[in-house]
Parts: sequence; structure tokens; C-alpha cells
Amino acid sequence: MFFSFISVSCAKPFQLAAFAALVFGGSSAPALFAKPAADIAKPATDASPTVSPVVVPPLKVAKQAATLVPAGDWTAPASVLDYAATKKLAQDAEAAGKIAEALTAWERVVDRTVCSEKNRIEARIRIKELRPKVAVNTDPAKAKKWKVLALVYAELDMEVVGTNGKTTRYQQKMNAKNFETIGKELAGWRDLAFEYSSGLVLLEIEPVVILKPVRKLTDRRGGFVLDPFLVAADVRKEFAKKKYDTVISYVKYRSEKGKLNVPRPSFVAATISRARDVGGVGYIMIPWGDNYPFVKRGELWGEMELHEWLHQIDHAIQGPYSNLAYPMGVAQNPDMGGKDAEYVRARDVRTWAYFYRHIMTEHITRQVWTEVTTSPLKKKPGLILGKKGRKERI
Repeated sequence: MFFSFISVSCAKPFQLAAFAALVFGGSSAPALFAKPAADIAKPATDASPTVSPVVVPPLKVAKQAATLVPAGDWTAPASVLDYAATKKLAQDAEAAGKIAEALTAWERVVDRTVCSEKNRIEARIRIKELRPKVAVNTDPAKAKKWKVLALVYAELDMEVVGTNGKTTRYQQKMNAKNFETIGKELAGWRDLAFEYSSGLVLLEIEPVVILKPVRKLTDRRGGFVLDPFLVAADVRKEFAKKKYDTVISYVKYRSEKGKLNVPRPSFVAATISRARDVGGVGYIMIPWGDNYPFVKRGELWGEMELHEWLHQIDHAIQGPYSNLAYPMGVAQNPDMGGKDAEYVRARDVRTWAYFYRHIMTEHITRQVWTEVTTSPLKKKPGLILGKKGRKERI
């Protein structure tokens, strides 16, 4: 059976939206219908430009303090461990001042023992204390590669016929500043993912600018969406050259001077964790506007994309139908900012990126980061914890 998980980003990360109904439900006769504009002249070429106007700056790797403890061997056995014995191993290592060994043992409590959420919370509290003291990987060559196809649509030119029969034409074009900003966003996403995964995951992002205008968006109850099936042809063209783990699309909705803004959906961005139309991998849709991203509000570069990607990671790790099938609680929903008792955002902090760091360093262990994949697995690592562990809920 094929399962798709859909998540959205709203104004506040802790607001959960029933986006599945938005995308897949609704009347068979929506109020607006988008149609290709037959009278609009096509560009001279639909091909992507030889030199992409979207430039992703090089990876920035922070220097480590020389006083950090070497990580040692933190890999896990492919078998379930006894909870009580593993916890005692962690406590004994801490008592003996063996920081790296203690961190590894507490991580094993999370990803290799059948235990309660209360037990995992105890382990994560110790992980939070110990992890900053242990060295991480800073060599990109040693990181797990996560391939990202970034489709940037240079132009939108679409006609919409309303229920009154009136035709409205929407036109938006990416400008040089948009291309530059998207490049910085993609770089920020990659840098945060590398840092917060302890240098274990490196996003290899390939931006492809599509000159062919977007002629159609799907109407979802008054807001338009660039659904996966609308980018499927462009994805197939790129997948013929290389396989990817995530597809992200950018299409401009707002702020082209003198042009009508496209009616946008109620979300800032949206994710389908596994989308058949883009090869079964994660699909992120960004309805771009000149007000994006929200760095001026205090967010970090790439924070929006990191949030959406973490939905895909969350759904790949936990639950009986995920790729890895770990118990609920091993990962965390990035929409839960403000509702996770283990992370409290300071009042003067405007970013949720540090909550995402909490997810990526304290919920998701180093072992699990090495296992995350978009590919279906015959042997799912989380299954070693048995039915009791898989069915448990927070």
C-alpha cells in the first residue's frame, strides 16, 4: 500500500493543519478553474538556462573546540538491547567521566531498547547535556549524501475562469533578487542540516531553473497549489539524469510590481512526505513571494526549508508504515514547537531553528541519521524493537 503524509507550515509552527483534506478532499466542482492561456505567447525556449541564475553558496562548516571529547565508535548493533542494562551502562560511564561512551549508551536507550516515552525523555535529557561535549564530523566527504532537486520556475502566466465567467490573468516573474535569495535559502538549509545532524547528513542541492511558464495551478478552495503532478514532467526529465531524495519547487505568487497576486493557500509552505508523481520521494512546495524568507523577523536562512524537510524525515523514521518503522517519539513533528516540553523558546528569540536542532540532536540519534532513507527497506531497523515498541504512542 502506498502512503502519503502531508504537512504544512503556518504562521505558527505549533498550529497543525488538516492539509490532507485540503489537497485530496473538496468538491468536484471548485469555484475557480485554472486553464492554460492559449493566447499567451510561449518563450523562445523552454530549456533551462546553461548557467543557472540560482547560485548556492559553498558549505559553511563551523570550527570545533579542541577540547571536545573524541566521539569514538557510536554505531549500534542490529539487535534489541536490554533497557535496564543499557541505562546502567550509560550511568556508569557518566560516573566514570567517560563522556563519549555515556552519550553512545544513552542513544542506545532511544534507538535500541523497548522502553516508554518517559524513559526516552530521561535519555534525551542526558543526551542534551552530553552531546555538546563530544566532537562531531566536520568533513563533508564523510557525511551521508541527501540529493535535492530544486525546481525554480522563472515565470507564472495563468488564466483563471471564475464562477461568473470572468477570466482573470495572473502573471508573476522571478527577478534577479529572487534568484539570489533562493540560492541563499538553499545554502542555509544545507548548512543547518549539516550542523544539526552532527555533520552526518549533507544535502547535495541541484537548482534547476525552468523557463517554461507555469500555466496551471490546482485550485484548493480558493488558494492555488503547485501539486506534484504539475511538476512531474520536469522531475522525470531530471530523474533520468540522477536520482534524488527530495524535490522542492518554487513558483512566484506575490509582489511582481503592477501584477495581480495569485490567490495563495493558507500555508507558508507544504510537504508531501512521499509523492508518487515525483518518484515516491518527498515533495516541498514553496509559494514564493517577495516577502520571503522571514529573516528580517528573526528566522535563520534556510529555516523554512529545514522545517518542511523535517516532516519528511519524521515520517521516514517513526511509525509502523515509515521506512525505518521506529516507535513514535524517536523523532518529532517540527510543527510541535511550543508543545514539546523538552524545548522552551525564550521570549526574545524569534526563530524556531533551535527547536529543530533539538529534534535533530536529541530526538534523532546519530545511528538513526545514518539509516534515514527515502527508499523502501525490506528490513526496517525499527522493527527490531518489536510490536510493543512500534505501536507505542506519545
